Formats: sequence, structure tokens, C-alpha cells
Amino acid sequence: MNTLFIILNALFVYLLYSFGGGFHLYLPLTNDIHFLLQETPLGTFFAYIIFISFVLVGISQKSQRLPFGYYIWEIILALSMFVIVFAGDFITLFIGWEVMSISSYFIIAQSNNIDKKTLQKYILFSIASAFFLIAAMVFLYSGVESFDFESASKRFYLMDIWLKVTVITLFSIGFFIKTGVIGLHYWVVDTYSKANDTFSAILSAVMSKMGIYGLFLIYGEIVGYNNLKEIFGALLNGSTFGYALAWIGVVTSIIATFKAITQDEVKRLLAYSSIAQLGYIVSAIGLGVEYGVGGALYHTLLHTIIKLLLFINVAAIIAQTGKSRFSELGGLIYKTPVSFVMLLIGIIALAGMPPLGGFASKFMIYSSLIETKFAIVLVAMLFSGAASFLYCYKLVYGIYLGHPNSPELFEQKEVSFSYLLPQIVLALLLLFIGTFPGLFIKVINPVLLEFHLTPIAYKGAGVMPSFIGDFNGLFIMSAFGVIFVLILLLVLKLSSKAVKNRDRFDISYCGEAPTEKTPLHYGYGVGAELHRIGFINAILKRSVSNFYEALSTQTAKTSALFSKMYGGNIHNTAITILLFFTLLYFLGVGA
Repeated sequence: MNTLFIILNALFVYLLYSFGGGFHLYLPLTNDIHFLLQETPLGTFFAYIIFISFVLVGISQKSQRLPFGYYIWEIILALSMFVIVFAGDFITLFIGWEVMSISSYFIIAQSNNIDKKTLQKYILFSIASAFFLIAAMVFLYSGVESFDFESASKRFYLMDIWLKVTVITLFSIGFFIKTGVIGLHYWVVDTYSKANDTFSAILSAVMSKMGIYGLFLIYGEIVGYNNLKEIFGALLNGSTFGYALAWIGVVTSIIATFKAITQDEVKRLLAYSSIAQLGYIVSAIGLGVEYGVGGALYHTLLHTIIKLLLFINVAAIIAQTGKSRFSELGGLIYKTPVSFVMLLIGIIALAGMPPLGGFASKFMIYSSLIETKFAIVLVAMLFSGAASFLYCYKLVYGIYLGHPNSPELFEQKEVSFSYLLPQIVLALLLLFIGTFPGLFIKVINPVLLEFHLTPIAYKGAGVMPSFIGDFNGLFIMSAFGVIFVLILLLVLKLSSKAVKNRDRFDISYCGEAPTEKTPLHYGYGVGAELHRIGFINAILKRSVSNFYEALSTQTAKTSALFSKMYGGNIHNTAITILLFFTLLYFLGVGA
């Protein structure tokens, strides 16, 4: 089934190239409702993200014994995402959205560690997302009398201003849920951590991007960035919308970053990390300038590659060791050196450090915040980026560099090639993008033109231009390469003289006598000291789960009340009917 899955994805890409100038498929059902598929620069950008992700995850699943139905649902999921990004109208997009939610639910339900509560959260938030989207579609249709993207875009200006705001708000919330914006992320962490280990890569790298695609679609194509400024300028100030969205994204990043630092479960750390990185994209999407929107697109691509690499790396370690907590792992650098190098490349890119591609995308976003004069937002984002080094370090140290906390870790071997191959491909992509960041301007510019924004000037494959200056990736990568070789030679020379300690409890020079129960691992208590800092303690103590649990309790009580009212008791039914008609009388209905 893995092979069939990869062939189907490859066939899609072949057909995409065969169409050349684009495709347009129109299937009418009624005068107002039809299925419309069409190729656009935005849709093609996300289609290749879907293709790359599913193929590489499919390769990593070679060594797993997954049921036949799992692969069938995975194929349906991939096709539904292609329908979403190539939809030419909202009916087609909504059908793809619903099929995506249903198929992913059945995949998650087959995971070994899944529980009823996590499944309930996932499906309820998926339903909520669908309700917001369909409500937005109804309001939009009432104003433009069409579900087509093209018609909606042309007629959107005819709508009443408050109707415009309502449509934008409803669409935003629907897509925010799938993206995992803070407050609407209640389903994300448990789902990512308890789903099948390789499928978690799909959830983080691809499914979250469907929400990002929806935001680009609404803001850039349907409404238009210039119209956004006019709409909210008429209400408050032209930059209000972009400023509000920037703060939503940066608050998401800050909260998720500190939540990630304190996690002991590896996949929960990656889940919070994913929410934090998507916050950067949300911040940049609403800025409405070419470097902001271009940076959001660039970071979307980089986040996909990085999260695929990290989740596959972690999935391989969990499959190899049977352990998923930092407090249970450690010391695997000697047993799985190739996996260590792959994860190291991933976290360097995740932290946004040069010379890898993660720096180029954040460089564009930072430049756009300077251009739009959102100085406080920029400071907050830089703070979040600096804090992310803590969970990046915890990830590499906790798994590979720290003291091994389990005796069986000494007997481990390198992970299987089916796990290593996609990681190697992804690591090479990160190195390539870091060396030639300018090449991807040619991918971004068609989307910017689709949004009626000025394309970014191309200054060569190795140069990433920005509002404040140029970043020469080729030069930086060459310099880092020379420095790396020199440091490596120095380390190899010094390591030959070093005394190797194979007993993790041999720390007599510290004057301590640890036992088997003594936690010697860095990952055991990292982040605990952050509680001493006031505002960070407030972040860590508070949880959105309290709100949703209270909402659940009130919903259950309300449901119980209605159950009594419509439970077949004639007396209760008569009272309900009497109250209903009394209410109608006082409202003047029928008068």
C-alpha cells in the first residue's frame, strides 16, 4: 500500500505538469451550486507541500505494520487536501474540508495510544470549524449571490461593511481552529502526541497548513489585501486588521513556546513547537506587504520540511526504543549518530539560525514588521524566537546528548533505512534552501501577483533580498562550512585524548552517590525554574482546558434539561408548548 500511495501522488504531479497552462474542471449541479476545480499559483504551492509530505511519510511507514484500512483512509485524506487547494468555489472546498476531517478522524482512531477524550476533542473541533466555515459561506452568498471564488472576489465590495466584517471573522475562526491558534488549540497537543507517530508528521506539517491556505485564500484572493485595509480603515484605522492578526500570531508563539519548554513527552513538545511556529505565519499573513506575505509563504514551506524531519526522527526513536519521554531517553548519539545529525539540522532550522533556510523565512518576516512599523510586535516575536532555543536544546540534549536513563538504551542500534531516507532528503532540502534562498522567490512571486501585490526583486539564487538589506545564503553557507570543518578537526584531535566514562553513575568527583532512582537527565526538570518568573508562571499555570471543561459541563446540564422537556412526558411537553406560544405572543409574532 505504501508503494501504491507514492505512485498515486507521483501520478498527480505528472498530471499537474501535463496541464502546463493550468486546468479548469466545471461540473454544474444547479444554477448556483456546482463543483469547480482549477489550478492557481496558491493552490499549486500547497499541492506540492501535500505531495512531498505524503510521499516522505509513506516511505517512513515502510517498516510499520499498519492495517489495510489505514492506508485507504490516508489516500482519501491526501485526495481531499488536493480538492481543497484546487477548489474553485466554496462548495467544493467545503466538501474537501469535511472529507479531510472524517478521513483523518478514522486514521487517528486506529492509533495505539489514542483515547476516547482525545477523539471527542478532535471531532468536536473539526465540526466547530466546519460550522464557522458554512456560516461564513451563507453570509457571503447573501451578499454576492455566488459560491465561486472569482465571482465572490469581484462582488465582495458590494456588500455592507458589517456583513464584510462578519464574513471575514467567521472564515478566520474556522481556519484558526485547524491552524491551532492559541485558545482554539485545545485539540492539537493531545491529538499530535497520541496519534500514530508518523501520522503526527502529517497533522503538523500538512493538515495545519490547510488552515493557513484558507487564510491566504480569504485575505489575499477573495477579499484582497487592499480591500482589507479599506474595510477596517473605514471602521477604525487602516492597519488595525494586520496589527490585530500580528498580535494573535505572536501571543500564540509566546504561550506555545513556554508550554513546549516544560514538556517531558517528546511529541507534546513538538506539538507546542508547531503551534508556536504557525503563530509566526499567522502574524505575517495579515501584514499585506510583499515581504510579510512572502515571508509567510516561505515559512510555510520551511515549517513543513522541518516538522516532517523532526516528527519522523522522533517516530523512529520511539519505534526503536519504545520510549517517548525525555526522562526515559538520552545518550543515543553513540548508538544512532546519523539520526542525531538529522535532528541537529532540523533544530538549527527550527530555531531560525543561519545558515539554514529557517533564518531566511524569519528574516523576511522581521523585515516586514520593520516596514509596517509594528515595532512592539517585532520585539515580542524576537523574544519568542530567543526562548525557542530552550526547547530546541532540550530536544537534542534530551534524546541524544544527556545521560541515558534506561539500561536498554546502551543496546540500541541505528534506526532503519526507511526512517533515515526521508530524513536525509529533508535535511538536504534545508541545506539547499539555506544556500540558495533566492530560488524560492520565483515560487513565491506568482502567488504575490495573484494577490495583486508587488513581486519581490530577484537578485540571484544565493541572495534573499528584503526591505532592510540582502541576505547572501551562498556566502554564509560557505563560511559556516569552513568553520565547521575546522572545529570538527579540532574536536577529533581532542577526543582522542579524552577519558571516556561508560558508567552514568560514576560522578564521584561531584561528591554525590546517586542511585538507580536518581534523575540525572537534563530533560527531567528543565523548565521548572521558569515558574519563578511572574508572567511565565502565569502562562504555565493557566490552561484553556478549564474553559472548555466548564463549557462541556454547562452543555451537559443544558442537554439534560432539554432531555427532560422532550423525554416523552406529556406534562412537560404541554408546559414547553405553552411557554413557546407565550413567548411568541409577547414577541408579537402573528399579531
